[in-house]
Amino acid sequence: MDPPPPARRDPAMDLLAAAAATALMDELVEEVLIRVPPDDPATLVRAALVCKRWCRLIAGASFRELHPRPPMLGFLYQRRDGTDFVPTSSFRPPHAVCDGWRVLDARHGRVLLLNAAELYNTMEMALIVWDPVTDNQQSLPIPQLPPFAWNAALLCTTAGCDHLDCRGGPFLVIGVTTTGGTDNLGEGRACAHIYSSEQGAWSERNTVVQHHNGCDGIVRRVHGALVGNAIYSNYEMSTKILEYDLGRQELSTINLPSAFHGWQILLMEADDGVLGFATVQDSKLCLWAREAGVHRNVGWAQRRVIKLDKLLPVPDYNRSASLDAYTIASAPFVVAVADGIDVIFLWTDDGLFSIYLKSSRVEKIGEFISDLGVVPYMSFCTPALGRLDR
Repeated sequence: MDPPPPARRDPAMDLLAAAAATALMDELVEEVLIRVPPDDPATLVRAALVCKRWCRLIAGASFRELHPRPPMLGFLYQRRDGTDFVPTSSFRPPHAVCDGWRVLDARHGRVLLLNAAELYNTMEMALIVWDPVTDNQQSLPIPQLPPFAWNAALLCTTAGCDHLDCRGGPFLVIGVTTTGGTDNLGEGRACAHIYSSEQGAWSERNTVVQHHNGCDGIVRRVHGALVGNAIYSNYEMSTKILEYDLGRQELSTINLPSAFHGWQILLMEADDGVLGFATVQDSKLCLWAREAGVHRNVGWAQRRVIKLDKLLPVPDYNRSASLDAYTIASAPFVVAVADGIDVIFLWTDDGLFSIYLKSSRVEKIGEFISDLGVVPYMSFCTPALGRLDR
């Protein structure tokens, strides 16, 4: 008896089975790839080079949804004669040393730099916007700002941008400054100058009058905060914070708690999206935030206290006494805040440390003993993925 003829294969079913297997494999591969740490761009790029399918998975929406905040790839460390990019990840910029330039701000994947000559000759002042990933630089027109008494913030203005991987789009630079007393009462003016990359020019300034004496109203050149739709800058030895509302294009002031007048504070975004600040008081890291009170009054409330004596090394007072005159030895104090990922940088006489607020984990960054400036750099580093997917 002859055997029955073999069952006839349906090509359509074979295609469906192959598609199902591929889809399953895609899901499994995606589950692995989207869990690669976003602050390890070297591994991401190597995975993207395997094939176009892997590249699409890494560049797809699932990876971004799992990592809704850009990672910290490093920080800009201000030396007296320049700025260094110090990696905290596998990312290495093409040019990590910026001799002759001082960092003012870093946000949305770009860095705002001021040439160091401005400290000695305002006629030689220059500003550039630098993308460490692509190494692209753009020079800005020189604003009419007085020496020393001003600060600036940089932000992306691309419509609908999630600010995870800002590259080459339009941006704003908000410069805030204060002038000295203008009358017998010693009243001074705080001013905001806005540069738009789309218009290629600085706008007419917005002003707000406030009362200050001496250097009390000087804008301090430290990294400010972007909270919601407003940029915030603090003063040196002041009682107030400058707020520039991007929507209303208005400048106003906010009072600091009287207990912290003249303190070393760093403005930040609190965990619920309101304005906050961090400072060190009696060997404790204190986190404060603005909160609505009775009768719609807005005040300040202490949110958290972290005891530092059990997290940081015991101070070496002999070493503190040997530091040069430009270094503040009354450590520790806050020098930078990486908003969105809950990391705070603290300077001590033993070096620079980072504290992860969610876990209270402490890491020593290095033997940085200067208080000249630290600005975190946060961005996804996937510059080649779009080209690989073609």
